[in-house]
Amino acid sequence: MTTTPEPSSDDPRAVRSRQRLGEALVRVLAREDLSSIGVAELCREAGVHRTTFYGHYDSVGELAADVYASMIDEAATASPRPGDRPDAISRAYLDATVSLLRAIARDRQAIRSLLDSPVSLGFRKRLRSHFLRKAASAISVIRDSGVDLPENTDVGAAYVAGGIVSAIELWASVDGDDAEAFAQRIFANMPRWWPAPSA
Repeated sequence: MTTTPEPSSDDPRAVRSRQRLGEALVRVLAREDLSSIGVAELCREAGVHRTTFYGHYDSVGELAADVYASMIDEAATASPRPGDRPDAISRAYLDATVSLLRAIARDRQAIRSLLDSPVSLGFRKRLRSHFLRKAASAISVIRDSGVDLPENTDVGAAYVAGGIVSAIELWASVDGDDAEAFAQRIFANMPRWWPAPSA
């Protein structure tokens, strides 16, 4: 019998259940590969019933995609201020990229496992969607700061978002820990119209 998860609920019990499942997954991933984690084991670790799990997720991989996409969403937050110069805006995004890379490095093995799993396509799609929104917002902020940008920036936003997701995959696949240097490499490959970050 297939159970279709209900849409995410803001009900406090549902939020707590998803939080417990996510925390349990992180603990289990510290000792096991994603592909070897079963729903029963995860539910025991979280202290929830299997029906609770299936009320939210179809698979452990889907839970992992949700947990790590949310972590990346939170880590990749840039907050340029209205009126900032273009180089300061770019610096805010560079700093957010360093924060993102550090978060990925802390959970590198789990993210590698997720990228190699059957749900990797959905995980990548969620990341692309997130970074497409972020790139479109960044372009709008950069344009408002006075930078002369092409009129149609849809392709530019897609290019930036796709590049960031690919860079995340590369960063997850290597064993380096110099997030600042890797972020600088990402920004050195941004489109010509992207302002250079302030020092």
